[in-house]
Amino acid sequence: MIIKLKNIIENEDSRNPYTDIELAEMLDTFRENITILRIEANIQDSRIRRKKLLEFEIIAILTEQPTLSERKLTEKLNESGFVITRSAVSKYRKEAQEKVLVPENSNPKIEEDPFEGLIGFNESLKTQINQAKASILYPPMGLHTLIVGPSGSGKSFIAQKMYEYSKITKNFKDNAHFEIFNCADYAENPQLLLSQLFGYVKGAFTGATEDKKGLVEICDGGILFLDEIHRLPPEGQEILFYLLDQNLYRRLGETELTRKSKLLLIGATTEDPARTLLLTFRRRIPINIEMPSYHERTISEKFDFIKVFFKNESKRVNKPFRIKRDVIKSLLSYSCKGNIGQLKSDIQATSAKGFLHATINQQSKISIHFQDLPKPIIEEIIVKNDFNEEVYSFSQNDLIVNESDSKKSEELKVASASIQTETIYDFIENTYQTMKLEDYEENKISSILSERIEGEMERLSTLSYKKESDYEILKNIIGSRLLETTKKGFKIATAYFENLDNKLIFPLSIHLNSAINRFLSNKETINPNLEKIKNEYKEEFKVGTLIKELVDREYNISLPQDEIGFIAMYLKHFKGLLQSENIKIGIVVLSHGNVAKGMVEVANKLLGVNHAVGLEMDLTDSPDLMLEKTIPIVKNADQGKGVLILADMGSLILFGDIIAARTGVSVRVVGRVDTLMVIESVRRSLLPEDTLDKLANEIDSKQFLTGSTIISPIEREKIIVTLCLTGEGAAKVLKNYIETSIINYIDEIKVLPIGFLTKEETSVTLDKIRHSNEIIAIVGTINPNYNDVPFVSAEELLNKSNKLQHIINNKGKTYRENTLKKYIEVDLVHIENEFVTKNDVLDKMTKKLIKEGKVTNDYILSIYKRETMGNTFLEGGVAIPHGESKYITKPAISITKLATPILWESNQYVTFVFLLALTEDNGKEIEDLYKILYKDNVFQLLEEATTKEEVHSILTDITL
Repeated sequence: MIIKLKNIIENEDSRNPYTDIELAEMLDTFRENITILRIEANIQDSRIRRKKLLEFEIIAILTEQPTLSERKLTEKLNESGFVITRSAVSKYRKEAQEKVLVPENSNPKIEEDPFEGLIGFNESLKTQINQAKASILYPPMGLHTLIVGPSGSGKSFIAQKMYEYSKITKNFKDNAHFEIFNCADYAENPQLLLSQLFGYVKGAFTGATEDKKGLVEICDGGILFLDEIHRLPPEGQEILFYLLDQNLYRRLGETELTRKSKLLLIGATTEDPARTLLLTFRRRIPINIEMPSYHERTISEKFDFIKVFFKNESKRVNKPFRIKRDVIKSLLSYSCKGNIGQLKSDIQATSAKGFLHATINQQSKISIHFQDLPKPIIEEIIVKNDFNEEVYSFSQNDLIVNESDSKKSEELKVASASIQTETIYDFIENTYQTMKLEDYEENKISSILSERIEGEMERLSTLSYKKESDYEILKNIIGSRLLETTKKGFKIATAYFENLDNKLIFPLSIHLNSAINRFLSNKETINPNLEKIKNEYKEEFKVGTLIKELVDREYNISLPQDEIGFIAMYLKHFKGLLQSENIKIGIVVLSHGNVAKGMVEVANKLLGVNHAVGLEMDLTDSPDLMLEKTIPIVKNADQGKGVLILADMGSLILFGDIIAARTGVSVRVVGRVDTLMVIESVRRSLLPEDTLDKLANEIDSKQFLTGSTIISPIEREKIIVTLCLTGEGAAKVLKNYIETSIINYIDEIKVLPIGFLTKEETSVTLDKIRHSNEIIAIVGTINPNYNDVPFVSAEELLNKSNKLQHIINNKGKTYRENTLKKYIEVDLVHIENEFVTKNDVLDKMTKKLIKEGKVTNDYILSIYKRETMGNTFLEGGVAIPHGESKYITKPAISITKLATPILWESNQYVTFVFLLALTEDNGKEIEDLYKILYKDNVFQLLEEATTKEEVHSILTDITL
């Protein structure tokens, strides 16, 4: 075969040499075999075989026309017989220009153009940069400009470059100011916005103790950049209109337009200007620059971004990077919703993981592998069936980034390969290597692999294929012979499984392709689930044996029995999909605050469905209101198999029975949730064999969350845990002793023996027990120091100590200090008879906090901003306003009791106002406040209180 291969390559078109895939088709073999033969014969791949000729042609053209655009250069190359894309030409042109003297560089510029360093300078951004330059150069001081584009597309960066460009022109002085102002920060307070932009005079408002310049005055003769300009209210746009039109303005508190400022305005927005900006205002901004999204950039530009960001990380850690080609391919192909900013963030996260592995293994170089990518990217690429053909030209080799030598950016070290060959073997090997790097023990790896292989098979069963068009692609990958063999195997299987989905052909044929190649290459195949499959999937194993024998006959080989296990797993997860395709378990995610919809979006996108539904509630919605919001969502989510509700508070478990009774829908509630749990729930909900109860039980038992768990108010079974270091033997002895000693309590309290493993694993075990039970005490030979659960040593127990008896008599009740004592001061409690408006209350409470040194002057603005986004209430007429923690200097809680309820918003009246000046570290205090307010008689006591000392005492003397 190697002689035939050489003959074909010798007679090929040197401008368009045959790829390995094309050669495999011509010789009726696998592409991998061609690659091996080619390497043995010392024959270069198709890209390298034509590179010399292509570079020669490019040099010849550029020598005559050095300023030729890449589009024209691509046209000329195609006219001369090459079949090549513009992006590929861009890459080859850069390499060729290093070998030819281009006249355009013969006259160096006096000043360096700041725009020339931008990626896409001569491609995607060429029009935008010309507009930006025109905006700066137009006499006498440029043209006002609006930059429009999605978040992360580089609007602020372009504005910065415009300022840098202005410094090398004659329109602006060297000391011209460039000020940045984000309109979103002041969007809900026009007066404060005006004071920031135009300044104010002494006495203009309370707190204006001296004259102050505004940004308009500071930027006279310079540039003012208004980011998120669409957040400017109409009043602000109208005032700016006069400035742009007449160059006149007045400070806040002045009565005449007597001040002058001539500046260049640059605005940036992610919104449609026609919808968000006044027509009169837009007419004063003649230049509109539309920034392309990351997805509109060329593959070449995307590749440049990837190189730059990895180079930055290499400099940051002062180590060279080797980025595997699969990483490059993935970063060039994933959705990257946040545009360039998202790409940068993802590369930083990837680099951090690679750095960790290199540090652990004491490596001087950092290798970035596919498994180092953020999980959402990995999941997206795994299910991706089609890739832009240009991606392959930029991801055929590993990328080398050396912090000490920026010129050496690429090396040709690794033979190219296609993602279509990635199968369950790659999944197993990648998972194994990743866990080995993270120091998992072999038995733990085996256990996790067994579970994850099952999940991988389930994932494959949820993918969708485009039938005929995908079959054509499949045929090009594996060859028509193997595709036909797989179809025969599928036909055999349909005789045993009536509703077997023909989507199975796609992943099974790819798997068989790899199985055959592994056998021919003498690679070992191990299926860690083989025994389980034999016992649990007997029918599938029987049919898998028939398919394996078919493949053996067709290819004159003998695949190992482990392969039957893999085939059986494919059969198991693809049978019955047709009849139950539209019957799924509904998934509803409930959260307080803006959390649920984000988790749902991630899960739905990763799994390629639109199945889960998120419902977000205010932190202070009453249970009744939450229930009413949830019921219609659950009705719509039900598809015939019931609905699983994942909620962020254990108390919502109570919803299940109520919703079931009012809707007739089977409902289960799990009282905790995170993104991993949502992803797993959605994936499992799509499987035909899963039931609501089975899914709920397994999801509830898995440890997706870390940290503390909010205890549900449901009356749960009381448990005493007996614990010993050497195993459960001694724990059982302690159990028997306790049961015989407290016989009267056996019906109310159960004793559960466990063995102490490590502190971490024991804590996880106790978390599981505590999730559905109340642990009133831990008795044992070692104290696990578990949360606030009291511990009784075995010695104390056996020496007739009454410590355990005392705990039992109190049914496990424990008390701890009320943390609110530290944050509620008597001077911050107000009893008010005069207030009639919400603003009166907030102003006085905030001024008191400022006077006491608890918050800065900016805190009042952040409170009003939060209130415009959504008010917070508790049942019983309680408002809980709060501001941004960055303005808090010393955490505190201010309280006002109103003599007469006031209207807070719409029809919501409040009697008590709790102004929370708390930070992210005060979660416990917020939880304690809620617990205290909902204790019996607390509201009644507060209503009867007549002095601030009484209010303070009620809230701080209660124990929890």
